[in-house]
Amino acid sequence: MSRLFIGEKQRCLLSPLDHGGWLGPVQGLHRPRAIVEQVIAGGANAILASPGFLRAAAPALRPEIGLVLRVSLTAGLSAQGAQETPIAHVDTALRLDVDAVAVSVFFGREGDLAIYRWLADLIRACEPYEMPVVAEMMPPGDRSFDAAAIAHAARIGMEIGADVIKTNYCGDVAQFREIVAAVPTPIIVAGGPKTAGDDSTLQLVRDALSAGAAGVAIGRRVWQSEDPTDITRQIRSAMME
Repeated sequence: MSRLFIGEKQRCLLSPLDHGGWLGPVQGLHRPRAIVEQVIAGGANAILASPGFLRAAAPALRPEIGLVLRVSLTAGLSAQGAQETPIAHVDTALRLDVDAVAVSVFFGREGDLAIYRWLADLIRACEPYEMPVVAEMMPPGDRSFDAAAIAHAARIGMEIGADVIKTNYCGDVAQFREIVAAVPTPIIVAGGPKTAGDDSTLQLVRDALSAGAAGVAIGRRVWQSEDPTDITRQIRSAMME
């Protein structure tokens, strides 16, 4: 955990580069090594990616960068691709010498209970190795930014024993502060779809952290930008204010 949460304020700037199974080799992710070099240059202290992506980007990784292995992946070409599917387990994480593993649960989509049960089994399997588990707990799509739904999804992740929760920001500092208080596990805020400009991204970062989030995981807003290094640098600066 100390490789994920760094500095005096113990915060995490996680760069999610795990969208390839869902979206394919789209611009920004089509060159794994290049995008890793860019986000690290901008100040990301941890990378979230699949086993194959990490192997492809290995020459760009530095010893001080935290690695979070995506062990469930969305199969974007499948008719059942709305929910993630397990693709690796704790033994893969140990062989790759990563610092944590990550699984996503999209509540309200077909298969949510099956992947939820698999996540619970994974948490138990990781315990003997003290391998942290990042649980991306997403509320139903029609309540993606509803504070009560976010709190419920995050609390489920905490209840089953996840070490870190990744979820949406509800858009209100006071309401999110209540979510943080009700979920005594570090919460990392997801960035979501790319927006028209960088200002909204930086405001999201500032608001989430002021509400008690332990970090951010900004993916599409970074790797879809014209300058991933610069926007990552701006996010890092906002985090350290």
